Amino acid sequence: MAPRIDLLTCMRDEAPFVVEFVAHHLVLGFSRVLVASNDCTDGTDALLDALAAAGAIRHLRNPVRPGGLPQREGYRRLRRAFGVDRSDWAMALDADEFLNVHAGDRSLAALLAEVPDAADIVSLSSATFGPRESAPAAGTQCPPSAPVLVTRRFLHAVPPRHRANGPVKSLFRAPADWEGFQNHSPVGYRGPKRAPVILGGDGALWEAEPDVPLWRQVRHFPPGRIGHRLAQVNHYATKSWQDFRLRIARGRGAAPLGTPNTRHDRAYFDRIATAAARREETILGYAAAVDALMAALRSDAGVARAEAEALKRHGARLAALGP
Repeated sequence: MAPRIDLLTCMRDEAPFVVEFVAHHLVLGFSRVLVASNDCTDGTDALLDALAAAGAIRHLRNPVRPGGLPQREGYRRLRRAFGVDRSDWAMALDADEFLNVHAGDRSLAALLAEVPDAADIVSLSSATFGPRESAPAAGTQCPPSAPVLVTRRFLHAVPPRHRANGPVKSLFRAPADWEGFQNHSPVGYRGPKRAPVILGGDGALWEAEPDVPLWRQVRHFPPGRIGHRLAQVNHYATKSWQDFRLRIARGRGAAPLGTPNTRHDRAYFDRIATAAARREETILGYAAAVDALMAALRSDAGVARAEAEALKRHGARLAALGP
């Protein structure tokens, strides 16, 4: 029997990117895409409901109390609601992250075929993509965000060992062996071994230090440990300047709800834009299969209606930003 592999994600106001994200990860071979949404204003939650009604995903609303952490609460609710502990593998990704496998036929199954039985976590480095244009001067009128798929629109990445590729996302075995899930890794190992064993994206294998919190070990890699041989997580950290401005307004899923987003500022955007000069098109190998699945998803009348309404709202929000 094939293993059950769950993808968990939390979303807020991601309307233009939802169908592409879902289709891409189903094409890779995830058994289930589980989505928690909170405080949406652009119809993302209604689009997710429609995709769930069509059988493409599982979706739940994630009401977050003031000061609550949207992602942490979302993962906890997804885990309980959809029996993630009965799955064989799980992974958490943000809506701007696309898993990109290089092993074998580039499927999730091909990646798992490279994982030794001893490994409990597959910790994969980011490959960060940018727009190749700095933020416009304040007061400049920006054109509307182009209605092009994220993975086709942004094809320039920072150098492989750039610090922006330090963030790590982990695919982990036996979800029941963990106390909790966070956006970079599981936490609180309670499995049968002394410490979990980690496989890096470059194929290196090592045992976690039992006296150091796991999240400190597999949240961010130093340049010497960044590796993309088996797979990478394409991270579209900024997209366009207009998209980025909405990201600033949306806030951070890993920070308490209502906390001002001071991390994602103009300097952050420009750092990525300046460094993203390397053409990197490997994700286009999935394009034909993703296009076919997106077309199938949009053939559902409920999905088509919900996406059209969400895109309309998203466009209105972009227009309201002004120059």
